Amino acid sequence: MSKFKLSEFSDKFALLAAMVAFMLVGLGAINSIRKLDTLAVERIEMPSSNRVDVEMVEAEVGFVRKETWMNPRSQKRGSKWLFDVFTPPVIYYNPRSQEFAVTPPDLTARKDTNDPWSSFGIELLDVRPRPYRLQLVGYAGEPGNYTATFEYIPTGEPILAKEGNLLVEVGVKVVSFDVKQMEVEQDGSMKVYEKVGVAKLMDFEQNEEIYLTNLETKIFSDLEARVRIKDDGQEYLVREGSQIKAEHGLYIIGNLNAEPKDAMVTRISQDGSRRQSKLLTPVGEDALLKNDSESYRTVRPFASSQNSSLPKG
Repeated sequence: MSKFKLSEFSDKFALLAAMVAFMLVGLGAINSIRKLDTLAVERIEMPSSNRVDVEMVEAEVGFVRKETWMNPRSQKRGSKWLFDVFTPPVIYYNPRSQEFAVTPPDLTARKDTNDPWSSFGIELLDVRPRPYRLQLVGYAGEPGNYTATFEYIPTGEPILAKEGNLLVEVGVKVVSFDVKQMEVEQDGSMKVYEKVGVAKLMDFEQNEEIYLTNLETKIFSDLEARVRIKDDGQEYLVREGSQIKAEHGLYIIGNLNAEPKDAMVTRISQDGSRRQSKLLTPVGEDALLKNDSESYRTVRPFASSQNSSLPKG
């Protein structure tokens, strides 16, 4: 009976010791928290400037000037070509004029007659292989004393010359002229022999010898074009690289094509600030037929001798 009571006492004592130990741990934790709160509220005195071993420098701050941006100025291409520094330009393309602009294109049929740049101002009439500027069309006289008849293509004027003559206005010299029997083929018939005039020329512009006969037109491999200025109706014979100075600018002839017929022409304003290129195609056939006899004479493919119309000598 006494042994059971001793065991019960031991259990109670152990429980009491555990409770005391738990209380001691709790008191220690509370004490630690109070010390942390004390450190948090303590004011730490900062060292004075006399105790800091650093050189003190006073910085001078200048006056900050406020910049005013200038308004954007017009560019050389026109008053509407106006861009701010931070504004990316918006460029439009006009398929009718084939020109870039800073304003949306007006694709209506309306035209500004006061603006000479609203119309390209030149039109293409024809493109063809370039004939030699001088063509032999006939002859007269006797052996050793022939007079040849040439046609100056740019003007259509006839020119009479003998062997050894220098044609200053054309830039050639007639080195020799002779009449030979040549075999000529004719459609639907046998070959026949015919007297043909043969002229040997020295071309000072091209620095080469040129042979002409009165049975064929001398044609070169390159092309020429006939163009017309719309303002005054003046027509010009041009080649690639030719320049035409008109009232509202300068026209430069670019590539020429025969099949299909077209010409690339560049227009430059008088002050050089505007440039426009356009691919031209020929106008209607009616316009070509109307003006053909006036300023763009067609060389006859065949020409007979003109003995009766030329004086001998």
